[in-house]
Amino acid sequence: MKTIKLSHENIDNISVIGNEEQIAFDKKELGENEKEKLEFNLYANARRYPKVKSLIVKLSNSGFYMTSHSDGKSIFSNYSNIESFQKNSNLDSKLRYKKLFYTLEPPEIKNKKNNLLVVFSSVSDFPYNANIERRNFFENFKTIRKYIPHNTYILRISDIGGVVGSFYLNNNFNDEVESTIQELLIKVSNDLSIENKDIVLYGVSKGGTASLYHGILGGYKCVAVDPIVCDDYHQKNHNDSHFTIGTFPQSKKNKFTELMTHDIHKNVNIIYSQNSPIFNDIETIIKSNDKNNNINLFNIEHPKIKSHPDVGPNTINILMLIINNLFYEFYDGNANVRIKNEWPTSRKILDHLIKAIKNKK
Repeated sequence: MKTIKLSHENIDNISVIGNEEQIAFDKKELGENEKEKLEFNLYANARRYPKVKSLIVKLSNSGFYMTSHSDGKSIFSNYSNIESFQKNSNLDSKLRYKKLFYTLEPPEIKNKKNNLLVVFSSVSDFPYNANIERRNFFENFKTIRKYIPHNTYILRISDIGGVVGSFYLNNNFNDEVESTIQELLIKVSNDLSIENKDIVLYGVSKGGTASLYHGILGGYKCVAVDPIVCDDYHQKNHNDSHFTIGTFPQSKKNKFTELMTHDIHKNVNIIYSQNSPIFNDIETIIKSNDKNNNINLFNIEHPKIKSHPDVGPNTINILMLIINNLFYEFYDGNANVRIKNEWPTSRKILDHLIKAIKNKK
């Protein structure tokens, strides 16, 4: 393994060698105190020092991602060699299709006909963690099995790319992310003999970006909770906390505006809130084309929703109502629903849905 000693003076001159299996960065000279020098990994330092961030972007665009850190040394592994990357990342227990890692949880009860729920990861609770499984394969809603039909497989897919993830979209290093995900969805559904109509995609935040994009792209039923369809807010207000500047070939704003020109089927659902700072981004981009009329929009005005991370935890009952309706197909139609003031019961939500669907017909 090659070791590179970093300092504020030499960091601009670091070149990334593409055929290295791993690179160790000794960063003990980076930081203002012992904690920053030894405990902070290179991703954490990049939040403070622009020169470190430039190096991180260079590494990401060359396919090197952090897989461990200890005692002031951050180790990056080469994603180009996927076999060694899997070993070095402690992802040996995961299934793999091409460069995608995934898990497939079988249903409690298998019927002749079964369902598939695809769960895309949000940004991790520790987004700059050196553990790539924690960072790029964060397990959202671990108990969701209890609230869906018993004959449902659960597919969870990794999101390796960039720093906090690639949002399940093509990035500057890998332009096959989107096509590989679509291939995996087809492979798994074919292997399990699951029809397209029995597949639901779901995700929150970054995962919402994925469920919305891949749901429309592949014609799947989907629920996207406060999806990030534009990076402006996080870039300007949180100092590019998602490391999206310089790591993607196309902005999400342009990508989703273009996506809205596609033929959109009627089983695309977005849960969002006007209390979230990305509400206007979603409204503007989703409604940029009249084809959005097929998208079901659920604007939730919950008193506990103060910001973007609050939307997912405070809309779970609405989420599960929609997911189960997509599986059971109780109601068929389009909705543009605004639920306000109080925390509604499932009965009240159902009344809103029925009323909205009737008005659309």
